[in-house]
Amino acid sequence: MLDIYICEDIEIQLKYIEKILKEYIVCRKKDARIVAARRDPEDILSEISNHSNPALFFIDVQLKGYSIDGFELAKRLKKQNNEHSIVFLTSNDKLAYKVFEYELDALDYIIKKPQYFCNNAENPELSKRLDNIFEKLHNIDLQKHKKSITISNGSILTKLFLDDIIYIQAVKRIHLVEIYSYNRVISCRQSLKSIFELLTDRYIYVNKSCIVNMDKANSLDKQNRYLYLDGEFQVEISYRELKNVEKVLNNL
Repeated sequence: MLDIYICEDIEIQLKYIEKILKEYIVCRKKDARIVAARRDPEDILSEISNHSNPALFFIDVQLKGYSIDGFELAKRLKKQNNEHSIVFLTSNDKLAYKVFEYELDALDYIIKKPQYFCNNAENPELSKRLDNIFEKLHNIDLQKHKKSITISNGSILTKLFLDDIIYIQAVKRIHLVEIYSYNRVISCRQSLKSIFELLTDRYIYVNKSCIVNMDKANSLDKQNRYLYLDGEFQVEISYRELKNVEKVLNNL
């Protein structure tokens, strides 16, 4: 379950945001709950001090009359747990665009419009904004659970998600391994064998210098020994590996 915290210095706005979020959670059947809605940022820091799990925070930028503003509160929360998600609240359009300049990795922002609080009712524009925020959270969660490997090329380390890799090819004449994905090619000096040991059983050798992600395989030309892959790639299959490639492809 996702824990949500709200920090807003104006009472009427605080109550409205809390009300709208509660209604949104119920209406959209989100696995979330509002843990605290406070005006004082120090109260939020006290609330979160004993909680280590990532949470979602809706924070007013200015927080007038308190010891710290929304940016400083966000900085302290991120220091405690960098996976906390921050949505800034502001009535100032200019400040809305500055929230990404503070290197706080803000998830999003919401511009507080007077008609929200005057009507005290759900607003389609605000609901759409919340839809976008929760969609971003969903995508972040998916990325966390995707399996990945880290490739070393000298002092440079590159993280690659296994689902993105199409095939891996050793280039003997220059002693490199090239890793092909949909939109880039990563070159490294690790051995093909050492990379293969990091992969799942969805990856197989199709010849002694090429490993393929069989989830990306589309068709097999047995006569000419070619395997056709996503991204319009094709790789040659050795006689030795042909039967195994065919077997794996038929079992997909």
